Amino acid sequence: MMLHFTTWTRRSRRERERGVAAVEFALVVPILMTIIIGIVEFGMAFNYRTQLNNATQIAARNYAVDRNWNTARANVTGMAPTANVTRNIDCTTATAGQAVTVTTTVTRPTYTGLFGASFTYRGKGVAQCN
Repeated sequence: MMLHFTTWTRRSRRERERGVAAVEFALVVPILMTIIIGIVEFGMAFNYRTQLNNATQIAARNYAVDRNWNTARANVTGMAPTANVTRNIDCTTATAGQAVTVTTTVTRPTYTGLFGASFTYRGKGVAQCN
């Protein structure tokens, strides 16, 4: 028994701390990975939301100028096929000069699932009917 204790005390400090570093690494890695995955997930969600908002604004402008709802809606559904795209008024001769608001709502699954199964995105575009 004494021999085992003597062998342990003769080990260098570096050898004894190797296990401590492994334990610290095991405790820190999950936290760091969660932060990194969160940054990536948020970045992807923010990018998609920006693209959806831009597509909705283009759809509103397209509808206000051309008065063709199917063509305007295709600006959004090309990017988000499952999107619910609505408008508040019809652009006609009678509504010329009024603002048309196009809203888009779409639910997409998250990439990692770490922060929930899906996110709901909303886009809004406003243009004046010609």
